[in-house]
Amino acid sequence: MDIVNRLSPRQFRTYDDLLAFLSIYDDRNRLRAYRQLLRAHHHRIRGAVCLEAGCGLGYLSEELLRLGARRVYAVERNRLLFRLARQRLGQCDRLQLFCTDLSTFSPPEPIEVLVHDFYGMMLYDEDLWTLDHLPFQPGLVLPDGGYLMAGLTESSRVCDRTVTPEIFQAFAGVLVSGLFDAEDLPGRWHVARWHFGEGLQISPPDLSGEPGDVLFFYLSVTHGNKEICRAGYCSNWPYIWTPRIGDHFSLTFQRRSNYGTEVVFRWL
Repeated sequence: MDIVNRLSPRQFRTYDDLLAFLSIYDDRNRLRAYRQLLRAHHHRIRGAVCLEAGCGLGYLSEELLRLGARRVYAVERNRLLFRLARQRLGQCDRLQLFCTDLSTFSPPEPIEVLVHDFYGMMLYDEDLWTLDHLPFQPGLVLPDGGYLMAGLTESSRVCDRTVTPEIFQAFAGVLVSGLFDAEDLPGRWHVARWHFGEGLQISPPDLSGEPGDVLFFYLSVTHGNKEICRAGYCSNWPYIWTPRIGDHFSLTFQRRSNYGTEVVFRWL
């Protein structure tokens, strides 16, 4: 799904956010994993004050209400998504919707459970930064962690008649998502780790002596250090691919004001 006509930057972001959420909700494995996580913590949710951060159309807010939350605050900065969520959820005295940015939101009362889906394909390249700079302190964050995994494989294993090894090498230094269908490869290294309250830790591996001319990355979402879902299994999170042209690389993330974080990758 792509926007094909010319729009102002503000309009583009508005509709691009909507398309992103449609892709998320179309990923049934991802949605199922999140609902299972909430249900596993029903004892913390029942009777609690909860918040869905970046609620989109409010699917997880509905689940919080079903699990007996005393009150749910659903926060969404996109005005179009906010309006659609309000239409979907209707009137409920246990639910309050706010059209605002989470980074400036001051909840009317202490938040006992915060639910979010702020992960990007490269772990930190969306809005996890916002959770590291909240103006309030929730009691429990669901999910509370994640890893950016990396591994090496051979181009002969993943390349095909369209993306041949020669064509793939043209992407040297470029991270490309969804280039190949082989999205069941296991990662070997934790390149980056994020845990709520501890922030982001980056530790690129030394690839010296390791076989493989294709470097790949993928997201693993965790709670309590237990994986709850991952790229490949969840279709909305693809693997990321790049030709290997060395043994060492650097990976950093640069904040783009209020619209996520960019990945900066280069071979050393």
